[in-house]
Amino acid sequence: MKLALLHTNDAHNRWDAAFVARLQALKAQHDALLLDSGDCIRSGNLGVPLRPEPAWEWMREAGYNAITIGNREFHITAGGFLAKTRGAPCPLLCANLRSKQPETPLPVQPVWQTVCHGTRVAVLGLTVPMVTPRMRSAILSAYLFDPPLEVAKQWVARLRPEADLLIALTHIGAQHDRRLAQACPELDVILGGHSHTPISPPECVNGVWISQSPPFCKGATLLVLTREVNRWTIESAAVV
Repeated sequence: MKLALLHTNDAHNRWDAAFVARLQALKAQHDALLLDSGDCIRSGNLGVPLRPEPAWEWMREAGYNAITIGNREFHITAGGFLAKTRGAPCPLLCANLRSKQPETPLPVQPVWQTVCHGTRVAVLGLTVPMVTPRMRSAILSAYLFDPPLEVAKQWVARLRPEADLLIALTHIGAQHDRRLAQACPELDVILGGHSHTPISPPECVNGVWISQSPPFCKGATLLVLTREVNRWTIESAAVV
C-alpha cells in the first residue's frame, strides 16, 4: 500500500503562477493528496477583506484537497470569519474551534475523510488557540478554541478504527507537534505549520512522522508513504 502527500504551510499569500504550476504537476505526477497547514491568505489576524482572498483562487488552481486554518484565516466575529474564508476551494479544518452560540455559522469542519488508492484516509485539523474561555477577549469573540492536544486525543480515539492512514494537519508549531506525537501515538503523520521551522527530513517522534514545509511558498514537501504490516514508513521525502 503506497500513498503520496504533498504539503505546504504559511504561504502568507506569496502564491505565484510558477509555484502553483509546480504543485499541479507534482500532484498529477504522484496522484498525491495536496494539503495545507494554514496562514494561506493575505489578511492579518484582525483584518477583514472586502473581496475574496486571492490565495483561494491560487489554491483552487493547484487542486488542494484540505486546508487547516491558521491564525490569519480566523476572526473573532462571525462576519469577519466568513469574509476571510469566503471562496475557499476545499474543506477548511479545525477540530478545536467552536461557536459560542449554536446559531453562529462555523465555516470549518473537524475532519476530512477520503479513500485514495483503496486507503481510508482521515485528516484531523488543529489550530493554535486564538481565543480561550479565560482570555478577556472571549467576551467579544463569537468563537472559542479548546486545547488542541485534548481535542486530538478524543478525535484520534474515534478515527483510528476507521482510518488506514490518520493524519493531523496542524497549525500549532513544531514543538507542539512533537507534544502531539507523544500524546497521540496512534497518529501516523503530523503535517505542521505556524512556527516557520521546516522539518526535513521528517522526524519520527513516538512512532509518528512529523514534517513541516518551508514558509512563504519557498517549497512544498512531497512524502511517499508505504504501509508495511501495521505501520507506515517513508519511502521518500523531499522539499520540492
